[in-house]
Amino acid sequence: MEDTIKTLKTIMKSETKILIPARMASTRFPGKPLAPIEGIPMVVYCARNALKTGLDVFVCTDSQEIHSVCDLYDIKSIVTPEFNTGTDRIAWVSEQINAKYLINLQGDEPLITKDSINKLVSMIPDLEKDQNLILNGITPVNSEEAFDPNNVKCAVIKENHKVLYFSRKPLLNSEDSDLNGTHYFKQLGLYAMSFNTLKRFAALQQSNLEKSEKVELLRWIENGYNIKACIINKESISVDTPQDLVNVIETIS
Repeated sequence: MEDTIKTLKTIMKSETKILIPARMASTRFPGKPLAPIEGIPMVVYCARNALKTGLDVFVCTDSQEIHSVCDLYDIKSIVTPEFNTGTDRIAWVSEQINAKYLINLQGDEPLITKDSINKLVSMIPDLEKDQNLILNGITPVNSEEAFDPNNVKCAVIKENHKVLYFSRKPLLNSEDSDLNGTHYFKQLGLYAMSFNTLKRFAALQQSNLEKSEKVELLRWIENGYNIKACIINKESISVDTPQDLVNVIETIS
């Protein structure tokens, strides 16, 4: 039985690809995918982290400049039309490649390592059990981080890890105040879903809550579908501003 399970997991991993959406036109930090981390453009840094999993990795971008930089570093990339969200962008790319499962790794998450990605990959069998499920990396944060509007917080039912809501405002998960701050969680730019689920997501109209909170996965929740949290107990900083980049570099150093 154990051998059968191991074989199934190996097959699922071989059918999984990592897609990294990246665009130059960030409002708060224009051109951030090419901002240097240890002398390497951030999008390339993220792609190299992803490649350590052994999975195929593609950067998905509407920028010819990002595409050229990826070529320079031997990173596979696909030029796309413009889209409102990264998930819509990778949905378009998913038609160009052959994959049953897709990992969406945001190109501004340089602290997400191969271990974190592999933990999400290990939950891919859950996508077989629920055809309408999306997996999302979630990490605990302290009270200070919970009040940062750049961080997307989430309400999670701890018993089954179901995500109830996302917001840029603090969302308590427990009335218990503990020193580790685990009564708050934030969303990571790390998702997993099947090809069919991704196409279903992209076919939905942008929802009111999604546009209000500026959180694309709210589209899935608002349409009655499920998101399951993959709890990752590692510090991660999403680079939304130049100061975030400084914090990332200090953390790496």
